[in-house]
Amino acid sequence: MLGMTMAIALSLATQAVPYAPEERMDFSIEYLGVTMGKARIAVGRPEGGALPVLLLARTSGLVSVVDVREQLSSVLDVETGLPRTFTLDAVEPGYKHTDVARFDRASNKAIVRQKGKYDNTYEIDVPPDTVDFVAMVFRLRTLPLEPGATHDFPVLVGKDVAKVTATVEARETISTPAGKFATVRVRVPTGMTGKFSEKNPTYVWFSDDARRIVVRITTDFAIGRAKAELSGYQPGKPDEAGASGAPPHDRAARR
Repeated sequence: MLGMTMAIALSLATQAVPYAPEERMDFSIEYLGVTMGKARIAVGRPEGGALPVLLLARTSGLVSVVDVREQLSSVLDVETGLPRTFTLDAVEPGYKHTDVARFDRASNKAIVRQKGKYDNTYEIDVPPDTVDFVAMVFRLRTLPLEPGATHDFPVLVGKDVAKVTATVEARETISTPAGKFATVRVRVPTGMTGKFSEKNPTYVWFSDDARRIVVRITTDFAIGRAKAELSGYQPGKPDEAGASGAPPHDRAARR
């Protein structure tokens, strides 16, 4: 088990990590052709060998009178890229739910607290390379994305671990509010909120360059099946100490 974690760390150390602190991707969310909300993927500042990343979606505009918010946040270990903790907060009219997962990599356990109508805590056995949805997206950004390639992930969803196979389907040029991008389209089974269903696959389009920007996502947001398209991008800003969020070996290789 420890050997697998070390292998993941060594694998990351030989790859260019395209993200850095303060990177931000903003999105407009459309549902049935109408702009219904906004979303953001953002990278925080590293602290204690950990790097926070999050995905936030919420209603806006004419529908903002109905407050719907979803936030998925993952704290990644800088050396391995694996999550130390994962939090899902969902707020809808008359409903609020929070999942918090804390990973113990030494014992291959996850402690999951689900707080909604009830407040329950579970201890779950997890494979050593288990990720959450946000961590999986960031891991995909570091991997080869040639059409036809597949990447398998054990993904913690709620209190269950499921095998998710991400399939790189094709290269496409797409237009978004932020401009036109050459992209690679990756198919990911949905169910990141606990409803795995091949009838509703999630698709993620990454820019077909070293940045691997998330350009478009189609998935089941709180407002329903929707499309999020990039509306703005801010590149990351490595700090003076060189803490870019990349593993130390990778940072050294860049000098």
